[in-house]
Amino acid sequence: MRVLLQQLTARVEKLERECEARGKSKVAFAASLFTTEEWTHRGPFNIETELVFKKVTTNIGNAYNNRTGIFTVPMKGLYYIRFTGCVGNSGSLNAVLLKNGEKMFAIYNTVGSHSSGSNGMTLVLEEGDQLWVRLWSGQSIFDQSRLSTFSGFLVFPM
Repeated sequence: MRVLLQQLTARVEKLERECEARGKSKVAFAASLFTTEEWTHRGPFNIETELVFKKVTTNIGNAYNNRTGIFTVPMKGLYYIRFTGCVGNSGSLNAVLLKNGEKMFAIYNTVGSHSSGSNGMTLVLEEGDQLWVRLWSGQSIFDQSRLSTFSGFLVFPM
């Protein structure tokens, strides 16, 4: 009986730890480029420019910073990351998602103003990795508080 009680106690403690870890593993964010509902263009610039997505819709885990535009990975895991951009008044959009300064994926569109591009992928990310979006020089983007977005979520911890 004593052995059974020890086994059950160990199992309950293990399940409690797993439940606590599962609660901490909730990570998701979604943000739009601008907070205004007016058509707002950004760029073109003569230099590469980091995009700061200001209007936060979701920030579970508080890992996205709308002052810097950086998502800082809170725990190692497989994440799905996506960004979408609408072509601004330059008529072309070319932007890239960077992980710690390394290019991961990009969007490119030269169809003309108000068209859009979108891309996303799953990435294995380490705690502390940082992700952000950069607009290449000569390019522009526009938003109306919900058209150009940066988002991601933890698929599962590792």
